[in-house]
Amino acid sequence: MLIKRYIMRKKLKSSLVLTLLLFIPSFIFSQTLELGLLSTFEAYTGSGAATNSGTFTGDVGSNDGAISGFTPPSFNGTIYNDNAVTVQARIDLLRVYIHLSDIFVTHPNTHSTVFGNQETLSPGVYSIGGAGSLAGIVTLDGGGNTDAVFIIKFEGAFTAGVGSSVVLINGTRACNVFWIAEGAISIGASSTIKGTLYAHPGALTIGTNCNMEGRLFSSEGAITIGAGSISNMPAGPISVGIYCLDNCSPASAVNVLGSVAGFTLFTSDGAVANAATSGFIGDIGSDDGAVSGFVTSTKYGSFHNADATTAQAKIDLENAYSQLINIPITHTAHAASFGSGETLNAGVYFIGGAGSLSGTINLDANNNPDAIFIFRFNGAFSVAAQSKVIFRNGTRRCNVFWIAEGAASMGTFTFMKGTVIAHDGACTMGANGNLEGRMLSTDGAIGFSTGVAYNTTYCFTQKPTPLPIELLSFTVNSADRNVQLNWITATEINNDYFNVERSSDGINFTSISKTNGAGNSTNVIRYSSDDDSPLNGLSYYRLKQTDFDGKTSYSSIESVTFNNLNYSNYSNFNIYPNPFSEETIFNSSEKLKDAMLVVYNSYGQVVKQMPNISGHTFTMQRENLSNGLYFVNLIQDGKMIATNKIVITD
Repeated sequence: MLIKRYIMRKKLKSSLVLTLLLFIPSFIFSQTLELGLLSTFEAYTGSGAATNSGTFTGDVGSNDGAISGFTPPSFNGTIYNDNAVTVQARIDLLRVYIHLSDIFVTHPNTHSTVFGNQETLSPGVYSIGGAGSLAGIVTLDGGGNTDAVFIIKFEGAFTAGVGSSVVLINGTRACNVFWIAEGAISIGASSTIKGTLYAHPGALTIGTNCNMEGRLFSSEGAITIGAGSISNMPAGPISVGIYCLDNCSPASAVNVLGSVAGFTLFTSDGAVANAATSGFIGDIGSDDGAVSGFVTSTKYGSFHNADATTAQAKIDLENAYSQLINIPITHTAHAASFGSGETLNAGVYFIGGAGSLSGTINLDANNNPDAIFIFRFNGAFSVAAQSKVIFRNGTRRCNVFWIAEGAASMGTFTFMKGTVIAHDGACTMGANGNLEGRMLSTDGAIGFSTGVAYNTTYCFTQKPTPLPIELLSFTVNSADRNVQLNWITATEINNDYFNVERSSDGINFTSISKTNGAGNSTNVIRYSSDDDSPLNGLSYYRLKQTDFDGKTSYSSIESVTFNNLNYSNYSNFNIYPNPFSEETIFNSSEKLKDAMLVVYNSYGQVVKQMPNISGHTFTMQRENLSNGLYFVNLIQDGKMIATNKIVITD
């Protein structure tokens, strides 16, 4: 592994360093999921009764509802009801939902609505475009990784039939398993369930004689544990990785919002209405119109209605609109319809009439923290149901704007990112939408229902504790015979070292190199590392940063496709027999001298190495390798000269 390190001599001024530390966590390292006050709760509902007829261990709480049946000896915990703890727990539950929703979906609508029937699942994030169920037995196989994550999301209710069972094997832990329903959750009698159940919103019912290892959460709905059932908290710690961007400082060209930046929902003239229980982080207001429907919702921010704050926000919004539309247009040739899986680079896109977004769109900043994306429509702007905006390579919500000359409407289950401005029109989002940004209108109503909207992810990390690393960029590029990784830090505090970690599935990561950090630094520092034995096809990479005191944090995950078949200068590398059961013979067109064969499993983990190989032919014994697919790389003089796959059978 070749490691290079270049340090720029020019030092940043101390005032700039302080600014970076406190106000620009734009590319901060991610953290693992935290629960806040919910960490001690086995069951919590934001609004609804909690009833227990079984054996229950852990705290229980409701912010608005009766609690009954939680008495010793069948109950071991503390009851919280309509107090300061349950108020904060409700906010923490919203944060947990936001962070879980923002995790990249690895299996989008690829699984049927029914889980079970003796099937085995590999780690990942599964998304079902409607209601779903569990029937029979489902096995969650962590592949030997105790940090394996399973998140199953249903865009509807979730039901487990009588006698259903979730089995955890090969390292899977219940604390890393989440079943999330956009509706009620019902578990049939005599079922064994592993993992946290989260109804958003909806009632959560555990039938009789069930065995539950995992938490029971509902944003709004009753929680019921049936007679003879056992409900216990899962052993921790949680190792679900999240990328948490708290405050977001915009590029100077789009730093135009002024006081309206603090709002999540705002209109200069019109009503602001929420039709059902939702979650909001940020202020909500109208300068001339009613604000209604927020009584049952979770809110972290202030309400303003025809006051001095909204009067100033109205002025600032009009000024912001004027400045944004005066930024020079860079793209005029795009069709009126966006999405369909396309990837766009930074710029100002202009559509001469109405426009739309359907499906998935990727906005790629190419590791420029000041990359700006502005989409201007000289007419209405509509977003189809279940559409999704994905940020790539450092794109930030505060640099993304969608501006319509008319109404802006977003469909159900939309995952929208950026500030949406309807100029002289209503701005609405259908049920179960997810907005990381703002909904603003200069003259029109704001409509929302049963979703979440936030202008900050409101990370659990305490502020203003200085971040250990200010990461300006992390890039991954495929070269002729290796994958090149580069990252740049602006400041480092107590930084011991970095590990580059690689994965074949985006879930299970293995360290492939280690690079010493600078300890404490106020210089811009450039690092690089080469993966000389990359996996063929799509791979994922991330940085793991470790402090001198042992604390760790992670970068965002970046992907790259490495296809050795594109390069004719590789050695010919034949294997026969393949598949095989006991041994196989490798033949190389190049005469080898002190080469090494490296064998990886499907998770990218090294499971076997054969050093000191010479000549054209050599034999590999199966030894203790189990049945399955493996990747093999042939390394000589520190470079990969050939790669292939093998299959081992009985």
